[in-house]
Amino acid sequence: MKFLFNKQVIFDSDTGLLAAHDQQDDPVQISNPTKRLLVLLLQHQGEVVNREIIFKKVWDDFGMVSSNNNLNHCISKLRRILRNLGMEEEIITTVPKMGFMFQQEIEVEQCPDPVGILEDELGMALESATNTSAPSMATSRQSGPSFPRPVQAYCWISVAVATLTLLASTWFWYINRPLDRKEVFIGEAGTCSVLISDNLLHSNDAPSFKEGVLRYARNLKPHCTSDQYLLVIKSRSFKTWSQDLSRLYIMRCGNLRDSKAEVCWSLSEPVQSSHS
Repeated sequence: MKFLFNKQVIFDSDTGLLAAHDQQDDPVQISNPTKRLLVLLLQHQGEVVNREIIFKKVWDDFGMVSSNNNLNHCISKLRRILRNLGMEEEIITTVPKMGFMFQQEIEVEQCPDPVGILEDELGMALESATNTSAPSMATSRQSGPSFPRPVQAYCWISVAVATLTLLASTWFWYINRPLDRKEVFIGEAGTCSVLISDNLLHSNDAPSFKEGVLRYARNLKPHCTSDQYLLVIKSRSFKTWSQDLSRLYIMRCGNLRDSKAEVCWSLSEPVQSSHS
């Protein structure tokens, strides 16, 4: 189901995609907990949703660990994405010591589902085609096939080849499609929140791995502004000297103002060029 916020941003509650209304070909994917949080707040628009209810409906009911850090990170990320998509209004309000609220003033429209309309049109087209072709089919049965058998065989072979080509192309695209990378908040280092690709936390030693990454990041004593964070990723671009080792990269990331993009760089500030 799709929703339109203030005629500016479209939210697909099934796929977890957010997109500007005039640029739907460039959507932003949000994580499942973030999607469930937005749906829950949307269902109670204008009402304060208690933190305990959010913990239960977004994390606990799905076997996930809930915490204030996870909740605050999801809220912060939602606000940042919506702002980057052109929403100047504050959609989600923090109610101190209570919870969060989806603003009543935000205009929310449910986008129409075109499936029913398309099915009706398709049914009418099929009925019309059936009525039109009935006499010609009867004539065809009386007078025999319109095309020689070799031509019919060639047509069937062409259809089969085209179908196999389409299936092969679809399979090739599927196995080579880029995988979505989702980021998970794992703690604080200096004044920075530390996020890591969730595919790095699927191994059996994930807790010790996470603690090791946090310990290393804290030793760096990084400093971040309010819209910056540390990102830990694993890259396949360069191989390590030993196949038993993984190479991780720690970068500082931030938002590009007036743009739907984020930029990452080394922990030190980029060198600013000066013009004399």
